[in-house]
Amino acid sequence: MRLILIAAGFLLASAAPTLAQRVYCPIPEDGVWVNPGAAPKEVSRVEVESRCVDDQVHVRVRAFTSCIPRDCKWGWTKGELRSDGAIQVLLIGFLSSKQITLKAFGDMLDTHVVNIVNDLSEPRTDQTYNLQRK
Repeated sequence: MRLILIAAGFLLASAAPTLAQRVYCPIPEDGVWVNPGAAPKEVSRVEVESRCVDDQVHVRVRAFTSCIPRDCKWGWTKGELRSDGAIQVLLIGFLSSKQITLKAFGDMLDTHVVNIVNDLSEPRTDQTYNLQRK
């Protein structure tokens, strides 16, 4: 009998955190964010879309880099919502890739970008941008 009570206690204890977690949409990072002073090859705009389905947050991200005559567009890519509340996305291109971590602070979006040259001919570079809500 004690074993059944202990097992039931563990079952309820393990279920409690999932019942307490709440899903809110849209997430704070949702929207269009701009970097008006972006130099060539720097992130000039980030678009984040979020929706909630069955208590799950689904996020997709599209980034733009400053190019001439118009900005270069990275396609929509699924983002992962991390346990710390940030969004992480890996944008894969033909010559290079970008790992981007996004975290909103009011009307600013902290954007940490790791640039990766796919053939590893150059070392990775890290940059951080503070984008503004459009």
